[in-house]
Amino acid sequence: MMKKSEGEESRRSLEDLQEIARVATREALLGFPEVRRLLPELVLGILFDGDDRIFELYIPGDRPEDACVISRVRVDSHTGEAVTEIFTSNINKLVSRP
Repeated sequence: MMKKSEGEESRRSLEDLQEIARVATREALLGFPEVRRLLPELVLGILFDGDDRIFELYIPGDRPEDACVISRVRVDSHTGEAVTEIFTSNINKLVSRP
């Protein structure tokens, strides 16, 4: 049986971190009811940055660099602390599309 290192034992599961990000995103987007129109198009991306996990909601573009990110939540995998960013200019651009 392999023993986990100390850092691995204290790290939260990706599922737990995703739930933290989901709640933080939902709360942050409450002031943007127009985002509901975008729900069918939204994709969740997960990035790994050291001990942080970054959860982005975005609408994909033709190329990866054309994706339009509307929210990003950085969650510390040890503490569960979350920092949320909302990209209002992207939201406004997307909801004003014909």
